[in-house]
Amino acid sequence: MRYQLKKTFKMEAAHFLPLVDDEHKCKRVHGHSYTLTFFISSEKLIDGMVCDFKDISFVVKTVIIDVLDHRLLNDFPGLENPTAENLAAYCAEIFVHEFRMLYYRPTHPWYKDRKKQFISLDAVEVKETETSFCRLELNRHL
Repeated sequence: MRYQLKKTFKMEAAHFLPLVDDEHKCKRVHGHSYTLTFFISSEKLIDGMVCDFKDISFVVKTVIIDVLDHRLLNDFPGLENPTAENLAAYCAEIFVHEFRMLYYRPTHPWYKDRKKQFISLDAVEVKETETSFCRLELNRHL
């Protein structure tokens, strides 16, 4: 049995795709109302939870949404070519690092149980429009 959490966030950002042909409409600066969805799972629960939704929200809001919202994505190192695929990978890497820093900090309430439970980041979805999105499947141990 495996429990999977799904947490969704929204942000507004602009980008352009520098590597497409000059005639491609995405070569020009334009914006999207992005939806970012994180899928986290574990086989074991601590206090009846995989983890607290507030921990997921804290990480995503402080190091992803607050940083990228209403910005030009191309300005960020690692996002010079901000396709949905590259944005998903970028968000996944930041999330993995920052979640580990928060969740496994000795002052975190669940620190004592960290060796009893293995949490994974299963996937990150980046939705640019109602019909266009990328799902990056990871199964990365947190």
